[in-house]
Amino acid sequence: MMSEDSLRKLLPKLSEAIGISGYEVEARDVIRKEVEDLVDEVWVDALGNLLAVRKGKQEHPRILLDAHVDEIGFIVRYVHDNGFLRLTPIGGWDPRILPGHRVALRPAGTDPSNRVYGVIGATPPHLTTAAQREKVISIEDLYVDIGVFSKETVEEMGIRIGTQMTVWQPYIEMPGDTVSGKAFDDRVGCLVIIEVLRRLVKNGDHKSTVAANFAVAEEVGGRGARTGAYTLEPDVAIALECTSAGDMPGIPKEKSPTQLGQGPALTVADRNLIVHPQVLATLEKVAEKENITYQIKQPLGGGTDGGPISQTRHGVPTGVVSVPCRYIHSAISLLQLRDIMATIDLVYGFTQTWKP
Repeated sequence: MMSEDSLRKLLPKLSEAIGISGYEVEARDVIRKEVEDLVDEVWVDALGNLLAVRKGKQEHPRILLDAHVDEIGFIVRYVHDNGFLRLTPIGGWDPRILPGHRVALRPAGTDPSNRVYGVIGATPPHLTTAAQREKVISIEDLYVDIGVFSKETVEEMGIRIGTQMTVWQPYIEMPGDTVSGKAFDDRVGCLVIIEVLRRLVKNGDHKSTVAANFAVAEEVGGRGARTGAYTLEPDVAIALECTSAGDMPGIPKEKSPTQLGQGPALTVADRNLIVHPQVLATLEKVAEKENITYQIKQPLGGGTDGGPISQTRHGVPTGVVSVPCRYIHSAISLLQLRDIMATIDLVYGFTQTWKP
């Protein structure tokens, strides 16, 4: 079983890497360094997916584990003469939470360590009417202030239309095994796959071949999952995700998809997938055999890479296993490490148990 200490070392590296949909290189490189010694083959496809294969004693069943690398973010859509930037969202944002947050920009073609920081701004309340203050500010009306005063300076810094940025929050440890940070959706899923591969290496003798897709562009429609699954030709697949936890004030229990501390969440159905009954039954069987606490996610909210994977080639029996996480698709998320460790146990068990 992965130790909590080793998890605390890897998760910050994954969380703090920048990689919005379509610009995943920095985050993907962090993942590649972790997996290249754990697999027999590893490569990047034309779309940018990081694909890997850990060969078993036999070629089939071929089990695909998928998690997406990309995070929601923004790109620059306009540069004002006085140095302010306008932004366009990449992925689904709630505009209510954006003003006042720090952002990190990655100038194109520069070293990953080269980051420019700014603040998302809007007209201050002192200069608005009462009616204006009652309305949610649209993303179109927001701007980014990077502390310079001319368009020329912006350009000299390597920032232009199309430069990627994300809301910036550092990884922080909180009481107990609770942690917070950005991009847990879905760097946590990537971590689960890395640790399952590590366990396969450590324990050695495994029959099934395990393929991995660290997929790009999930937040804009599951594009990398579809092409990656087509290449890897799995017999069965598990999509690893973070999913919304609703155990907080103002949300009745009957409307809470999942809860923190109750283990991995198994999907029955969501917007783009009805989970294959045999896959779900196998996951439950493993959880019960290994005494892993788990929960069933309330249907039908959300969608994952599981949908496009299931429709690849002749069809793929597919399940979804998620780590509960508060405040996903916002500036910062919060989860418990025990849920990640239980998810690793469950998914590893599935790779040892699945029979078509």
